[in-house]
Amino acid sequence: SNDLALHVVSSGTGEIMKLDPGDDGGPGKLVKRSPTGGFPNSMAFDQAGALFVADFAHKSIVSQPVDETEFQVLVGDYEGMQFYGPNSLCFDSNGTLFFTDSGPMGDTSLATPKGSVFCVSHEDQLLKPLALHCLAHPSGIVTSHDGNFVFVSETMANRVLRFVKRPNGVFHCSVYHQFSGGFGPTALACDNQSRLYVARFDFQVAGGGVVGKVAVLGEEGRILNEIDAPGPEVIGMMVAQEKDGSETLYVSEQSASSIHSTPIASFFDEAGVI
Repeated sequence: SNDLALHVVSSGTGEIMKLDPGDDGGPGKLVKRSPTGGFPNSMAFDQAGALFVADFAHKSIVSQPVDETEFQVLVGDYEGMQFYGPNSLCFDSNGTLFFTDSGPMGDTSLATPKGSVFCVSHEDQLLKPLALHCLAHPSGIVTSHDGNFVFVSETMANRVLRFVKRPNGVFHCSVYHQFSGGFGPTALACDNQSRLYVARFDFQVAGGGVVGKVAVLGEEGRILNEIDAPGPEVIGMMVAQEKDGSETLYVSEQSASSIHSTPIASFFDEAGVI
């Protein structure tokens, strides 16, 4: 956002919250910003500072213009067919909005792969599908730093997809990386070197012992490194540039309702833990 503060969604309470940093490096404090009146799952700010939210309950992308308090529906259906429930969203450098439509966990599965990926073009504000009713719980989405690619986590298929836009405006999709083990990838983030960070989600079980991972993918989808996440249910992630030019990875973990951070540089030293 314009005030450079970290914002998060609280799905359980339906609120957007801002993180106030703690004193002397201590834990930060979440401050309520505004409720959506629904079940927000992801959020992003556009270049003007307006807030956009993917909301399961509203089954829509909702937006809140700068200096306004109310949310309004940006888009909630494609050609008369209501969304299952937008999961994640992001903007590219041109202001085009990309989002996944999966519905809550289980609505679009391996047995019913009906999830989609859409974009709303900045130029003409038209809603266009990149993949329509063919994916098993598409969740995280991010554009590469250079803007050439759109990456999507297809959670139930345990893989990351890559979309490439051709000069005629058509997107082509292929498998960027196929994982094995765990439940599947969820959140995605990209650093200024176009390396892709992938949250590898698994369910918390009685007795513990399940560990989530954050994998780093380089060119052609190769794993460069993988470190332990702060818990198994990693559902949110972003890369932020600090004042000194370095980058920090922020991770949200569902089972403990917590937010963690680690310098991007830590991925390229000896293996560490967030």
